[in-house]
Amino acid sequence: MITEILRPKTVAEAVRAKSAPGAAWLGGGTWLSSGRDSTVTLLVSLEHLGLGSINTAGGTCTIGAMARFQAIVDNAAVPGALRRAAALTASRTLRNMVTLGGELGLKPRDSAVIPVLVALDATVSVAGKKKPVPIRRFLDDNPVGLVLAVSVPVERPAAVDAVSRTSHSPRSLVVAVTADRIVVSDCQGQVAVVPDPAAFAPRPDMHASAAYKRYMIGVLVEDLRRSLSREAER
Repeated sequence: MITEILRPKTVAEAVRAKSAPGAAWLGGGTWLSSGRDSTVTLLVSLEHLGLGSINTAGGTCTIGAMARFQAIVDNAAVPGALRRAAALTASRTLRNMVTLGGELGLKPRDSAVIPVLVALDATVSVAGKKKPVPIRRFLDDNPVGLVLAVSVPVERPAAVDAVSRTSHSPRSLVVAVTADRIVVSDCQGQVAVVPDPAAFAPRPDMHASAAYKRYMIGVLVEDLRRSLSREAER
């Protein structure tokens, strides 16, 4: 049960506040508002830390941790594949709540954003770390720390698509590709860079068998590669 909300003005204050028993950082609040973690009693709001900006400089797009998915979708400076991944959260209401930092902190199994970040070789700025952390190393960290921003290259073409029963149901498969990389998520805990898609062994879920996922990986990879080829020819 939530009994207190703190609103620190600096990153250092937020990190200190999070060390209290039962504390959790509050971004968009989509997960915390669900009440799924009854151990959380103190919320540390990130609203006053200035982490919502999206900036492009030197061929890199840097997106603040508090940037909402809808802001990512609407910003033409963000690489198209990342905008498409954010748009796969079909509800505009949720897109106006879910933050990029919250997505990386929670690491939902059916995230469409995380495979794109892996495909783009994103780096993650984390409070207390002197250098940005490569996304694949970040995904192995637990706990992850306070995410401040994510940086991705602007000029690296990528494409992404997903399989789900409906636009609002959990995803069963996400595939992201660049000219030289294929990233597959079976939405059951495996997010992998795969040299050979046929060698990837997806885990089934209640909506899709492993065999169906294997088949759809091949379909999506071919479709996404063709999409990249068409864009390169324009």
